[in-house]
Amino acid sequence: MAFHRLKAAAAGILTGVLIAFSAAAQQQDVPLPEPAPPQIHQTQASLDAAKNVVEEFHKTLLSAMKDSNLGFEGRFKALSPAVNETFNIPFMAEITSGIYWNRASEDERKKFLAAFADMSTATYAARFRNYTGEAFDILGVQEEGRNSIVVRAEITDSDGGHTQLNYLLRNFNGLWQVVDIYFNGSISELAVRKSDYSSILKNGGMSALAAALNAKVAEMAAEAPGGKESANVR
Repeated sequence: MAFHRLKAAAAGILTGVLIAFSAAAQQQDVPLPEPAPPQIHQTQASLDAAKNVVEEFHKTLLSAMKDSNLGFEGRFKALSPAVNETFNIPFMAEITSGIYWNRASEDERKKFLAAFADMSTATYAARFRNYTGEAFDILGVQEEGRNSIVVRAEITDSDGGHTQLNYLLRNFNGLWQVVDIYFNGSISELAVRKSDYSSILKNGGMSALAAALNAKVAEMAAEAPGGKESANVR
C-alpha cells in the first residue's frame, strides 16, 4: 500500500523521554513553592480547530494520491503549501537540531529550514504516491497540557490494515499547527529525526545536515516510479 513503507520505517524504533522533578524542604525556613497555576482547559472551539487542521491535511493527501497524473514532482508541489501550513517547520527544525541551532549562523538556519521543509514534503510525496482505497479517519481529539492538543487518527488500507497516527498540535499565536506525529501511538517522528540527524550535526554542523537532506530529496525524486524525475522540486 502507499503507506506501508511508513510503517516499516517506524517499526522497531521507540524513543521515550522521562522527566522527573522532586524537591524536599530540609529546613523550616525554606519557603514552600508557589502553588501551580490552575489548569487551563482547551475550549471546544480549539479542539475543533485542531481537528480541522488534520482533516484538511488528510484531504490534501488524498487528493494528491488520487491524481494519477502527478509524479513525484507534481505531488511535491501539490503538498508543499499544505505541509508548511499544517506543520510548524521552524519549531520542529529547531527541536531536531538541538544545541546546533544556536551555534548556527542566520544563513545556515535559513538553508536548513528550507531543506527541512523540502524533506518533510518529499517524505509525504514518496510515501503517499497512489490511491488504492485508503481511508483517513479521526478517532478522537483531546487536550494535552496547557497549550497542546492531540488528534488521534487512523489510516485504513484496502486490505483492512490499520496505522495509527497521533498528531500533536500546539497553539502559535492563535494558530494550531502540528509539531510532532506519533506512529502507532508511541513512535515520535521528531525523536527519530533527532536521532538520525545527530551524527551529521556532530561531524559537520547544520550546513552538512542541510546538504544531506537536499541530497536525500534528490534521491527520492530520482527513485520515484516512472523513471528518473527532475530533482528540482522548488
